[in-house]
Amino acid sequence: MGPKPGHDILIVDDDPDIRDALGEFLRYEGYGVHAAADGRDALDRLEFGLRPDVILLDLMMPVLNGFDVLDALQARPDWKTIPVVVVSANRGYEAGDLPGATSILRKPLNMDRLIAAVEQAVAA
Repeated sequence: MGPKPGHDILIVDDDPDIRDALGEFLRYEGYGVHAAADGRDALDRLEFGLRPDVILLDLMMPVLNGFDVLDALQARPDWKTIPVVVVSANRGYEAGDLPGATSILRKPLNMDRLIAAVEQAVAA
């Protein structure tokens, strides 16, 4: 399968095993994949022109966490419209608690739910 035209995903997670597994799975499903090791890396990529169709965002990361990334995305009109699917082991939050998050998926991930959340975000 080739990348789905115009459907690029930015995976933001400090765990390289999770980044790699998600990237491999999403590429297999036909998405273009970009990866960032932390929030600062993700924002730098956006600053330099990357415009993913969806961001998969971990909350708990060093350097710049997912909460700060959500705040930064909401502060920029050109970034605010990028759908964000939060991917976290933290069970204390719902999507309504996190401005800018379109949905929350809990780790360990169910890949069927991941694809459904990504497809819903892309369609939004």
